[in-house]
Amino acid sequence: MRARKALPALALPLALPLVSVPVAAPAAAAAETTVVVTGAKSAPGGWSTATCPARSHLTGGGYTLAPAGPGDTVLANAPAAADPGSWSARAERGVVTAYALCETED
Repeated sequence: MRARKALPALALPLALPLVSVPVAAPAAAAAETTVVVTGAKSAPGGWSTATCPARSHLTGGGYTLAPAGPGDTVLANAPAAADPGSWSARAERGVVTAYALCETED
């Protein structure tokens, strides 16, 4: 077996010069507020829709379900097709309530 030769150590500077770079202050962002809007309870098997108020936009949504019986499922849970500022939900047989998460800028 051959013996390996040691490599010479590299000389590196111990400190790097500090450079001052001017940075512009970020623009003040408008305060954002999240509002939860509750839709009306649906009839059994019907639709519930929650709509965001004026000067706000939809960021998400969801639902609660009062099932009509075992195996009752939610058939729809998404932004409303006809209104991008609303969230809709529909159960197979139960009663559903839709919720919209809306963001406003102050």
